[in-house]
Amino acid sequence: MNDKQKVIFEEIVEFCVRTKGDIPISFLLGFFVSGIISRWYQMYLYIPWMNQIALQIASSINAKSEEGSRKIRLTIMRYMNLAWVLMMKRISDQIACRFIKNDDIGSLPSALGPVLPKRKSTNHKHLISRNTCQPWSIDASEVVRTSPSKSILQQQLSQSQYPIQTKLDSPLNNIFVQPQTPNSSDVHTPLAPLATDEECGALPDAFEAADVVELREMLRAFNQDQKVKSSFGVLITEKEISSFERIAADWFRRTKTNYTPEYWVPIQWAQRLTLKALQSGYIDDPKVAFYTVENIGRVRQSMQNLQVYSSIMIPLVYTQVVIIAVYSYFMCQIFACQFVEHRNQNGQHNVDLYVPIFSIFSFLFLMGWLKVAYVL
Repeated sequence: MNDKQKVIFEEIVEFCVRTKGDIPISFLLGFFVSGIISRWYQMYLYIPWMNQIALQIASSINAKSEEGSRKIRLTIMRYMNLAWVLMMKRISDQIACRFIKNDDIGSLPSALGPVLPKRKSTNHKHLISRNTCQPWSIDASEVVRTSPSKSILQQQLSQSQYPIQTKLDSPLNNIFVQPQTPNSSDVHTPLAPLATDEECGALPDAFEAADVVELREMLRAFNQDQKVKSSFGVLITEKEISSFERIAADWFRRTKTNYTPEYWVPIQWAQRLTLKALQSGYIDDPKVAFYTVENIGRVRQSMQNLQVYSSIMIPLVYTQVVIIAVYSYFMCQIFACQFVEHRNQNGQHNVDLYVPIFSIFSFLFLMGWLKVAYVL
């Protein structure tokens, strides 16, 4: 550079040295990362662990035959784990990739040995809507398909809205219920009677044959996990899958949107089965049954808190402000760390560092701090 260019460059360097102190980078980045870590740790605390509820159920349901009590305990814990899987699929990509259909599993190499599942790329209209407090469903803006023919699910419902008499697929084999009223106590049909076509008028067909198969296969995929097979055999039975299909049909008739199973339904089944165990004598003290139902409700509350944290995100504008501040700071730092000749004119000796070591350290620390917030 000639002398004039050197003078201009030195003025730019001095300007950047004075300006970089005006950016409160430590305050902005520190407050941002602190909020992210606090949010992440609070979500970790809200993750429900099944140890406490399993110990409570094991100690409370043992008043009658050992075989029947064991079946009830396993059924309740199966419902709790099913609710956990349905909840975590909403907020965790790892869980969503773990419980997928067989035709969606790819052969991804893993450093740990086992083959990892790979999710297929799908149409963006059918992607999971995670950042919402509403039920996990396909976008309501999608055009509803119409078809003159009835789907498989609607044909089944039209043949018989409810079975005349249903035997519970549970350890309480001596209990029969007639789910004909909205207050039915059937743990597998926790929904009110579906509205008929005469009451609602002609409605578009919500579930074509492919939709019914998609819902059923998604639920059946839970039973393919090896830990599920070793612990429960199956995580969800065919009767319970049919219950979700009936809920899905009722959901579409009321909202005109498609439906995906929700986590609170198996929790409701677990609470009802606990009350049936009390009525059948498998729990000898009503206070113990009340305490068990209360603990199941606490698990549901933890899952709801996770859903709320997943739906309410940190404002995007604050994230953008922090990113702009960090990159602007290092833009000034690039010029401010340059060595210029006039700094030696005051008689002091300054070391000419061709490589700005401490500026590199500052970049690594602050950018690493920002990347931590990205990951969490």
